[in-house]
Amino acid sequence: MKVAVILAPRDFRDETLSQLKLYFSKKDVETKLASTTLGKCFGAHGAVAKSELEIDAMNPLDFDAVVVADGPGVDSLKMFDHRPLLDLIKLFKEANKAVVGIGNGIKVVARANIIKDMKIAEADAETKKLVELYRGKPTEEHVVRDGGIITASSNDDIPELVSAMLSDPEEA
Repeated sequence: MKVAVILAPRDFRDETLSQLKLYFSKKDVETKLASTTLGKCFGAHGAVAKSELEIDAMNPLDFDAVVVADGPGVDSLKMFDHRPLLDLIKLFKEANKAVVGIGNGIKVVARANIIKDMKIAEADAETKKLVELYRGKPTEEHVVRDGGIITASSNDDIPELVSAMLSDPEEA
């Protein structure tokens, strides 16, 4: 499996990236980091990660899934308003690839307008409001797989999230 992990160029949640890398490596999942720019991305607590891909140049057919990581940068940089990112998320959905949102990264998934009638993991009040606006169905569950949309409340849920990503969608 090959997964693209989308990071805010600054203030991504360091713990989310480290947990994703750890659990993906345990399952032999190949990851590529992507952002709005190439090169260094800076975590909210000082982590530095190298974006290997610009979202403008990504092809969903090269991946099995896309993960939108959380962090303060999602809000401060308004990643949920970045049209090329929203278009990319839609393309992943249209190509029947898994689309994953973690924490406030769920806002990006919601704003891509692909969650109508889909169950979405528990989220903060602002994210929940956006999910409802785009006609998603907020739940109290921490990890939810509804078809090709997989959401997790926070980085604490990454072990369960990775299991959901690797499970057969028919079993979810």
